[in-house]
Amino acid sequence: MMHSAWRLTVAVGLAVLLVQGCAGVPHEVRSGFSLPDRASSPGEATFVSTQWRTDGSGEVGHAEVEARQAEVAWALARMWEVAGGEEQIGTVLVFTFWVERGAFTLLSQSRGAARGETGQPVRAESFMQGLRGLLTMLAEMRTGALSFTLHRERSRWRSDYEAASMEEPSEARKHPARRTDASVGTLLAVQAMTKQVVRVLQVPAGASARMMVELALEDDRLMGWKSGPYQAGSGGRGRPADARAEQVLTLAVLPFTRGLGPRTVRLELFGTHEGTSATSHWRVARVETLRPEPADEAVEDVLREYRLLHAEVFHRYREEMVDSVQLAGVFTLEQVALCVIGGLVGKGLHLAFEALAPTVMRVVTRGGVAGVRWLRTQLVRAGRKDQELLRRLFAKVETEGVGSLSAAERNELTELLRRMEQSLTVKLDPDAKRKLRAKAKSDFYNVLHPDLKQLLRDADGNQYDVHHLVPLEYAHLFPELDINAAVNLKALGKPAHEGVNKMWNLFRIKAGDSANPEQVKKMVAITEQQFGCWFNKVYEPGQSDALLEKATAAALNDVRALVAR
Repeated sequence: MMHSAWRLTVAVGLAVLLVQGCAGVPHEVRSGFSLPDRASSPGEATFVSTQWRTDGSGEVGHAEVEARQAEVAWALARMWEVAGGEEQIGTVLVFTFWVERGAFTLLSQSRGAARGETGQPVRAESFMQGLRGLLTMLAEMRTGALSFTLHRERSRWRSDYEAASMEEPSEARKHPARRTDASVGTLLAVQAMTKQVVRVLQVPAGASARMMVELALEDDRLMGWKSGPYQAGSGGRGRPADARAEQVLTLAVLPFTRGLGPRTVRLELFGTHEGTSATSHWRVARVETLRPEPADEAVEDVLREYRLLHAEVFHRYREEMVDSVQLAGVFTLEQVALCVIGGLVGKGLHLAFEALAPTVMRVVTRGGVAGVRWLRTQLVRAGRKDQELLRRLFAKVETEGVGSLSAAERNELTELLRRMEQSLTVKLDPDAKRKLRAKAKSDFYNVLHPDLKQLLRDADGNQYDVHHLVPLEYAHLFPELDINAAVNLKALGKPAHEGVNKMWNLFRIKAGDSANPEQVKKMVAITEQQFGCWFNKVYEPGQSDALLEKATAAALNDVRALVAR
């Protein structure tokens, strides 16, 4: 039974819109030329930093100390919300958090009930006092999953903890936050959902029942829910849930909204009916964030980088109250490309765009880091207007979700993707060539080969030219090639570059506008064969002039033979 647009509907709809071992110890005891599938060189796997802030000192500032204290207080309060209502001796509660830089992300919680006698009341102060020091210490010392097991005894809760072995979850938060309360929008959405769920909760008289509920979350937003399997014992007429069920369910769900990215949270509800009561009593037996299938290895590096960027953006938006317009102003092209690819692949929204922009979607969803750089190159050629448009749209998507885009903004995004797809097979104009050539030289010396920045200079101190093996004027023949990829960029001393230009000038004269991809590939092969010995190397005139003259003559003969076929 569907109670809202569930994951597939949500995804398509939004797309259309666009080591430590374990040790359980009681707490009281211890207070050539091709489109690369991946990066084509080590430098090509380097992203511009996703971090805007750095103090350079490595010290934790006052604000972060306060944020870590708030995180500890939040984790304690969440545990007490559950433990405070438990009175039966022998009840066991397990909470598993991911802890990173002092930020707590709740991954799962479960309850193991025991039909023991009722214990004495436990005060919140004594419960929290026993755990606060432990959580504070662990928040400062460790990154990873921590499981806390609470045992209800006659007059107290006894706590154990252990380090849980698991990969970093995609929803893990990276920054501690002083603002720990749910937003008004989130609270209202969860309360509306719990009202709907409670309406369908029933237990046969004198029996028990179990029901699964799955929630679709994205960041702190509840996107939808669906009811899962329902099992009940035999009994009399069904009894509806009591008045406390809504509160119990709300308190169980809200902590799981403090996470990042799209995810599914599953709740296992357990209800009982006893005696002549007109209502049934429901508890939350287990809540957990489901682990998705591992991402394709080709894009996992991109998704990991994207999650870091998204965590930073979302933290600044929620904690520091920086609006999306301000954030858009500091996005680099690399970060915009990362947001587009991470947002599409990470949220499974790319399928709806395949008909509109098949080449764009094909490259960005299979290319990993190389795909990010390919998209960055397309943004360079797109020009400032489209760059600013994409910055603005994806800053909003990163902070408020794809669903926040207005109809006008959705149309802008659709038209931008359409323009990008159509431009791939159109010759570059002079302005685009100029921008791509400048970007190629900057990337070559500052990102891909910083070790050559001072080495490859002429007698006047000027850096060598950076040559495109596939020239910019033929980029339209290879729409899936990143024309500024490392594999296509070679530094050449001026004499060697002039020799290469001579052979390409001859090809242009002979082939004219009829040049085809196969001919261009063969020209690349000739370039590599005849001039490869000078790629990314110092040109020594005395040693190379005679050899260069022979290489140029041989290259010109090869070109004549090529175009004569």
